[in-house]
Amino acid sequence: MDTSNISTQLRAGFFVILGLLCIGSLVIYFGRFGESIKKFYTLTVEYRNASGLLKGGDVTLAGAKIGEVAESPRVLPNMRGVSVLLKINDDVQIPQGSVFSIGSSGLLGDRFVTVTMKENEAHPVPIAPGSVITNGLSESSITELQRQIHDEILPKLDSALGNIDAVTISLRNGVFNEQGVRNLQATLSNFATASEDFKGVATQADQFLKNGNEAMGSVKGAAGDLKAFIANLRQHGILFYRDTAPPVPPKKKP
Repeated sequence: MDTSNISTQLRAGFFVILGLLCIGSLVIYFGRFGESIKKFYTLTVEYRNASGLLKGGDVTLAGAKIGEVAESPRVLPNMRGVSVLLKINDDVQIPQGSVFSIGSSGLLGDRFVTVTMKENEAHPVPIAPGSVITNGLSESSITELQRQIHDEILPKLDSALGNIDAVTISLRNGVFNEQGVRNLQATLSNFATASEDFKGVATQADQFLKNGNEAMGSVKGAAGDLKAFIANLRQHGILFYRDTAPPVPPKKKP
């Protein structure tokens, strides 16, 4: 028996078995069996319209695959949308408030679910497994939003801009024209004249108060002379009246 031939056959058989094991590992890893080995948790997302989304579609986050569509869309009990069951990789924690939207890619428009997280979230709280997300955003919702902006918001905005333009034209033609500026200048001139007149009245009132003070001083002086006259009259009598008596000092106020 040729031992070298047996050794060669054993080596060939070893490499054949090794190749089969590698091929089997690749099939298990990339095949459905490999998918069943991975650990997932489920989330249910409700959409108004999930047209084109099929079982096995990708679920992506920032362009990376994080799961897949576990089942085809099912109609909700209230008949106002569909629910889609997603399988998310167990090592991916999606924060609460994230938006699950349906997009399309490729020439055939393959549908997939993309997850968009909130920005600047300080302490994100992950969505609990088995939760139901009701804010699913589909392409039909985006189209409806565009239609609403075009049909409702833009006409109102155009009307508001028209009103502002009309008010601007009215102010320019009715107030800030040549005649309006003249009227404003006349009003300011009248106001300045009225201010000058008020200053004159105030000066006259001040002079009147000064004259009143002088008159009061004169009255006080006359009262002192009268007191001195009475004192002289009491001292000398009518026949021997003389202005020798000292003036009577005014009484101090208590």
